[in-house]
Amino acid sequence: MSPQSLLDRIGEWSAGLRYGLLTVIALAFFLPGFTSLPPIDRDESRFAQASKQMVETGDYIDIRFQHEPRHKKPAGIYWFQAAAVHLTGIDDRIWVYRLPSLGAAVASVLLTAFIGGLLFSGGVGFGAGVVMASSILLNVEARTGKSDAMLLAAIMAALACMLIVLRRYRESGTGKPEGNALAAHGFWAMAGVGFMIKGPILFLPIIGLVLAQGWLSRGFGWVRHLKPLTGIPLFLIVALPWYVAIIIISDGGFLAESVGKDMIAKVSSGQESHGAPPGLYLALANVTFWPFSLLGLLALPWIWRSRRRSEVTLLLGWALFTWIIFALTPTKLAHYVLPAYPALAILAVAALHDVDAAAPRWWRIIIMLLWGLVTLALASAMPFVAQGAGVDLSVWHFAGVLLLPALWFGLGFIHGVRRSGAQLTAVLVAALLFSGVVFGRFLPGLEPAFVSPRLAAAFQQMAAPCPAPRLISAGFNEPSLVFLTATDTFLTHATGAADKLLDRTPCQIAAVEQRLQADFLDHLAARGAEVEKLDEVQGFNYARGQNVTITLYRLSGDGK
Repeated sequence: MSPQSLLDRIGEWSAGLRYGLLTVIALAFFLPGFTSLPPIDRDESRFAQASKQMVETGDYIDIRFQHEPRHKKPAGIYWFQAAAVHLTGIDDRIWVYRLPSLGAAVASVLLTAFIGGLLFSGGVGFGAGVVMASSILLNVEARTGKSDAMLLAAIMAALACMLIVLRRYRESGTGKPEGNALAAHGFWAMAGVGFMIKGPILFLPIIGLVLAQGWLSRGFGWVRHLKPLTGIPLFLIVALPWYVAIIIISDGGFLAESVGKDMIAKVSSGQESHGAPPGLYLALANVTFWPFSLLGLLALPWIWRSRRRSEVTLLLGWALFTWIIFALTPTKLAHYVLPAYPALAILAVAALHDVDAAAPRWWRIIIMLLWGLVTLALASAMPFVAQGAGVDLSVWHFAGVLLLPALWFGLGFIHGVRRSGAQLTAVLVAALLFSGVVFGRFLPGLEPAFVSPRLAAAFQQMAAPCPAPRLISAGFNEPSLVFLTATDTFLTHATGAADKLLDRTPCQIAAVEQRLQADFLDHLAARGAEVEKLDEVQGFNYARGQNVTITLYRLSGDGK
């Protein structure tokens, strides 16, 4: 069966069946490793700890990591994570803080399918949803307790509402905004939610789509169908109260931090060593959009030929405006361009559905080489990671074998010898198994790279008889350690750890990284104090790219 026939047959299914199957496919990709992956440094652990403190203190306005204000991002994601804690009654498991990201990733898959169906057909929408569910980048974000999957879902919901309004605007013929109130106000409400999650970034895809429709309409009079006179106040009702409250509470510190330091730093220079040239996202897309980056690459000639079609123009405006802005911004992280991916997924599957979309032979050869190299790189890269971390390679060997059918059928599809839906299905199944092995077995098995869980376990074992133990950490100050121990975990340097021990508060244990041990012990000796060694933890701190050896100490005579 050809891909076109397969998509047409799926398009004949009921919407409930399509969306139900998509949900199952998305969860099959996203759930492996969801609960077994330890907290990831640094962003996820900072978000989770700040949300945990919200619940502990009952302060849902002033976001803090320990005593430090977190004024870089709005409160939306923290509220969702705090809600997950309240709903589950669990506050010390990282998977609870990932639940909003998981739900948002599934919603993004379904909204991709909805928008694809709105612009093309139900079959195209379904295929685009599958492409999004299988993409490596969304798989990562679905398992990470931070704001990007939530932002994507809010953007997709807002764009879906806008496209409903546009469709009715076109179908009305008279230009009268009939029946648009719910969708129009839904657009403004979801824009407000997105603004509460990550601020003005949400407007990039929206602006791109507005500009594209403005070009098609030769003007922007259609915007009145979005009902801005009542919609903008709704947006402000959703988004403004917290901003006003935090500006007052922080005495303007929120604006100084979020705009003055975070946003301006990102657009003026590569923040936190994340600078890169403009072509980085194009290079990364071959990996982050895998396995169906092959469809995106094959679709490029069709996209160029079809660029004047209104549906293609809208999707290009959405994707290109987002992509170009981030490409021109000095600070670059792979997930920044995630909001452009659904548009690219829809375009890729729309090209696949077009029987006249065959790419030139020379282009197929280029794609075979490029996609084949990326797939082989995925099959061979992780053994180096595993070897460096000192873990068993058997799981990765199995995962590497799973990529062979993906490579075989993918290259066959690109070459076009027998282009069929079965080939793409084989690629999907191989990618699903590969994802399950990598996220469900391989990554959680990189035990030496996850220092915080082992250090926290050692501390809790040594301090078990104490009613209120406290950890003092010098030289290993990752946020995941705070999340896994307690909010009052003291992150400091060598002399700070020694001084804290010397205040003789009961049940204190110091964890000192090897590079700081001499200064720590010398400072204690100068004060006439002695310590006993309790335990030692070794591993690789991936956040800093260095091996660490951490020793746990207690003051001699401190007892239990």
